[in-house]
Amino acid sequence: MSVRRKIIRLIGITAGGSVFVVLVFLGFLKMTEFSPAKQVTPEIKGNGRVLDPSKRDFTFFIWNIGYAGLGREQDFFYDGGKMVMPGWEPCARNFDGIKKQLNAIDTVDFIFLQETDVYAKRSWYTDEVAEIAALFPARSMVYATNYDCRFVPVPVHQPMGRVVSGLATWSLFRPLQAEVIYFDAFFPWPKRMVFLKRCFIILRFGLDNGKALVIINTHNSAFDSTGALRKRELFMLDSTMRSEYQRGNYVVAGGDWNINPRDFNVSSVISGDRVTGVWPPLEPGFFPGWQFVFNPVHPTNRNVDMPYQKGVTKTTIIDFYVVSPNIEVKSVATLSQGFEYSDHEPVVMGVRLK
Repeated sequence: MSVRRKIIRLIGITAGGSVFVVLVFLGFLKMTEFSPAKQVTPEIKGNGRVLDPSKRDFTFFIWNIGYAGLGREQDFFYDGGKMVMPGWEPCARNFDGIKKQLNAIDTVDFIFLQETDVYAKRSWYTDEVAEIAALFPARSMVYATNYDCRFVPVPVHQPMGRVVSGLATWSLFRPLQAEVIYFDAFFPWPKRMVFLKRCFIILRFGLDNGKALVIINTHNSAFDSTGALRKRELFMLDSTMRSEYQRGNYVVAGGDWNINPRDFNVSSVISGDRVTGVWPPLEPGFFPGWQFVFNPVHPTNRNVDMPYQKGVTKTTIIDFYVVSPNIEVKSVATLSQGFEYSDHEPVVMGVRLK
């Protein structure tokens, strides 16, 4: 056999082997793909007390903690940066700061967290949900997985690997009912197999007027260049929340919406940060007559294409509340920390049921 034929044969064998490996890997991802039911009844854990049904004043806290891997010193490869995961020490330092902040707001009625890892290479396999739950032994807790992939293969030189992560809601009161609803909007195959399956958590509390307080913790899609996923998710939330309100219930939804709130204006931010909008803008048909609650003077999110530099790094507001018309908003504040421990800032709100 000539040298040329040997080279051609070797190339063919190598190419065939590579195709085989890729097909086997895709088959593995398909067999292990996280495919939750559209509606799930989660376990209610912890020791929240019974809600006094005559109570009308409530406080809320929302924070995307960025799995303790996106503090001010970190960037992220998928958003234009270079880092895949932080070292152990920065991750532990971020998480210690997150827990310190949570300890400081232990009197808040409801705590909505996003990007809380349970078992992930990117956060050094720390069970963040369990460690945070240990801070709140007198609260009820509901957790919902929205990311469960056996092996995220990107970037090729340093794959993200195993990820189990989700949303978690803590309440001083034990809910009558808990529900997790998964959005029916996904990225196309094969990206779908290694990406999030986003959802929202609903908790329901009975009141003495025969109605219910319905609270929702949500984390909507990012990296959606067409806006189609976000539009579908907003449609589902809008339908769910308006249905509850039409029954006379009081509804509060909060979290990381990955879109600017209604009436957001970049010129209102006076923190000294560089502020931009998030495309696409919120369409006017969603939540008509509802209140979009946020502090307009401080950003809640920064780009992670670079470590945070005030006045240089792009920032915006995407963490906020949407509140039904039968609720009076008493206060709202962004707890600005200079993005020290996460690429998001916490937002607290006080309300009174009308």
